[in-house]
This record gives sequence, C-alpha cells and structure tokens, in this order.
Amino acid sequence: MSPIAAFLWAAGAGFAVSVLDYAALAGVPRQRRRVDFSDPAYLLKFAGHPLVGGLLAAAYAASRPDATPLLAAILGAAAPGIWRTIVRSGAAIARALVGRLPAA
Repeated sequence: MSPIAAFLWAAGAGFAVSVLDYAALAGVPRQRRRVDFSDPAYLLKFAGHPLVGGLLAAAYAASRPDATPLLAAILGAAAPGIWRTIVRSGAAIARALVGRLPAA
C-alpha cells in the first residue's frame, strides 16, 4: 500500500472517530456540554485527529510494504493514544538521561 493510500484510510478512520465523539454530545444537555464547535480547542481536535492518524499510517506504510487498509484504519482511529504514549515515553527517557548527567 502506498503512503498516500494509508494516509487516506487512516484519516477516514480518524474522521469517523471525531464524528462519533461529536455525535455523543447530542445526548448531553446543552448546559452540561464541555465543548462544541464554537470552541477552538475542540475544532483543533476534530480536524487534528484525522491528520495525525494519517501521518502515522503514512509513515508506517512508507517503512513497511506489507501495510494493509485495515491496519491503516486502526492506526488512524488509535492515533491520539499512540502519539500520547510516544510523547510520554520520550519525556521519561529524557528525564532519565538528564538525571545521569554530571553536575556542571
């Protein structure tokens, strides 16, 4: 699968998750809703989820020729959690390395 095809499959799955998240707000009374489309942070999340999922799947497809549409869709749907784990792991590794540096 080409990286562009993987991006499109993952972005589609990420968009579906974003739509389902927004649809879930319909059952919450307006006064109790935390966010909606008038909130810039929610708009960023709504549009960002498909983009980061597509980026992740495109990177995977570029490095692995055996990538499939199903795998790209799974990566697209799970992308926020995957990126969150990558960032937290990187921060933990950086803290551990900085802790080993000799005092100047």
